[in-house]
Order: sequence, then C-alpha cells, then structure tokens
Amino acid sequence: MRDHRIVLGAALVCLAPTSAFAWPRPVPTVEKVVKPGQAQKIGWFVSVDPTCRSVGAWTVNLIEPPGKGRITVEQGSEYPEFPPTNPRSACNKRKVPATRLIYAAPPGAGDDDQFTIEIVDPLGNAKQVRYHVGLH
Repeated sequence: MRDHRIVLGAALVCLAPTSAFAWPRPVPTVEKVVKPGQAQKIGWFVSVDPTCRSVGAWTVNLIEPPGKGRITVEQGSEYPEFPPTNPRSACNKRKVPATRLIYAAPPGAGDDDQFTIEIVDPLGNAKQVRYHVGLH
C-alpha cells in the first residue's frame, strides 16, 4: 500500500502548474532622460516575420503609473534593431510597424520619475519593465 502512495504523490506533483514552482523574475529597469516640459519617445516594440511583415501590435499595460509625467502608447513605424545573425536583420533597413511608448514630462525642473509597464507581444508573451526617467 505504501508504494501506491508514493506513486500517487509523484503524480500529483507532476500535475501541478510549473508556475507554482517558478521564482519571480526580476523586473529590469530602463534608464531614460527627458527634458522638463517635453514629450519624448522612450521605447518602441516591433514583431515582424523574416519578410518584414508585422505579426501584430504589442499591448502595453500600465502597472505602476508615473508620479509626475504622462504615458502615451501609439502605433507608428520604426527601424528595428535586429542583430546581424538574426534572419530578420534585413528589416533593419526600413521602417516597420511599431508600438511606441511616449513619456510627457511636466514643465519645470523636477526630481526623477518612474513607472512600471507590462508589455505583451502578439504571441501573448508578457514581461514587466520599470522605467526610471531623469527630468533634466
């Protein structure tokens, strides 16, 4: 009877979702500088196939809003930055559809700002990113 309990326990562990055993991923921080009173593109996200066609737009969710500035997400086009060994590196020569992240800084000199977003690519892969924005 004891052997059956061990097998049953092992089977239950195998059925548990892997996220139950995963360590929380550290949230990377991106450093940017924006002049007070100005709006600036501080990031962009692209997903293209090897023929440079868009796979779809990214979703940007605000997890922790900025304390001072404003965040805007817009669709546009950007030059991607794939490494030369990537099959999509030929796409670097032209603009492709992109999801842009814009930070609008409040007027006047001030302290730094920060916020956290979640970015979700067209395939559903999600990642949190913290932005630290120097206002000077």
